[in-house]
This record gives sequence, C-alpha cells and structure tokens, in this order.
Amino acid sequence: MSATDAAPRRLSQNAKLAVDLGPLAVFFIGYFFGDRLAPIMGSVLGQDWSVGEGKEMFVALGLFMPAFFTAFAYSVWKERRVAPMLMVNGVIVGVLGSITLLSGDKTFFFMKPTVLYGFFALALGGGVISGRNFLKILFDGAFDLPDDAWRTLTVRYAGFFAVLALANEFAWRWLTRECDLSADDAQCAGEATWVNLKIFGFTAASLIFTALQAPFLMKHIQGDPGKKAP
Repeated sequence: MSATDAAPRRLSQNAKLAVDLGPLAVFFIGYFFGDRLAPIMGSVLGQDWSVGEGKEMFVALGLFMPAFFTAFAYSVWKERRVAPMLMVNGVIVGVLGSITLLSGDKTFFFMKPTVLYGFFALALGGGVISGRNFLKILFDGAFDLPDDAWRTLTVRYAGFFAVLALANEFAWRWLTRECDLSADDAQCAGEATWVNLKIFGFTAASLIFTALQAPFLMKHIQGDPGKKAP
C-alpha cells in the first residue's frame, strides 16, 4: 500500500467549516427566529405551531441536536473515522442536551461549555503532568512538531480552555442570577445574551487564540500538515 493510500481521508475546508459551525447556526436561528418560523412550518403541515415565551432554548436545542449529529455522521462517513474532538463534543452534547430536554431544566445546557472546556483543560493539563501528548491527538495529525513544541502548545491550550470554562461559568450564573432555570417556561432576560456569548464570543475567542499560535507553529513545524510517513 502506498503512502497516499494509507493517508487518512480529510474533510475539505468548506465541509469542516459546515460541520463545525453549521449546528451553531441552526441553534442561533432556532433561538432567535423560532417564534417566526414555527407558525409558517405549522401552516405548511396543517398544524397550529407556536413557540411559547421562555421555550426558545428548548426549540433551539431540539433543532441543534439533530443538526449536530447529522454533521457528526457526515464527518464519520466522509473521513471513515471519528475525529477525537468531535467525539468528545458529541458525548457531552448528547448527555447534557438530552437531560435538558427531558428534565426541562436549562441549567444543564448552560453548563455544557463549562464541562466541555473544563474537560479539555484537565485532559491537556493532566497529559503534560503525565508526559502524554493529548493535544497532538486532538489536532489529529494536522501538524508535525517536536515534543518540546507540543508541550508548550499544550500548556497554552490547557490554560486557554480553563479560562473559557471559568468565563462561561461566571457568565451564565451572573446573567441568570434572577431566573428560575428549572421552570421550562421561565423567561430570563440574560438568556439571549448568553446565547450570543456562546455562539459568537467563544467562537471568536477560539479563532483569535488559534490565529495567535500561527507564528509559533510556523517556527517549529517540521513537515506538511496532514502528511504521514510512508
């Protein structure tokens, strides 16, 4: 078998962007425009559909989860494997999203970024302490770096994920401090602010942080991204 045959299949940049950001776009549309779309969809199907006040999060989550797992399935089908970061995200989305929908308690979904970022921070930090390179696994062969460079990058990402986890935990608790999240029809003025922070704030922070690592990567990269030795 040649090196080309053995190389893993990869999503194109556009496909990867759709897999990563498509479900978030669905969540955004469901949350902010669900009340307008539901009557239109209901009339097409001959049903009387509406979104009650305080139900926006559940509508958005109900749309987000199928979109996420459709993107997940497409990624697995296209690449013939499960990307590590997508797998971790899928487990957390499946567990906390399902608990939120079944219990009617929004707290679990507000905690989702905290759990996700906290898991990555602990895993990466634990890897540094134990001498194991989990960041290399998460990057999934995208870069070929010397061990010292991987260690430095891992420490940076562990710190970054820890900051995101703390930021989300502070943000959702502060923004919903006067809300009863256990009531499935509870209205919460700070909820929309948190949704915008989750979709745009954390995404922008991740893109900026990753871009800031480019000089470090260019300095230490040893080979072409994604290439495997024959």
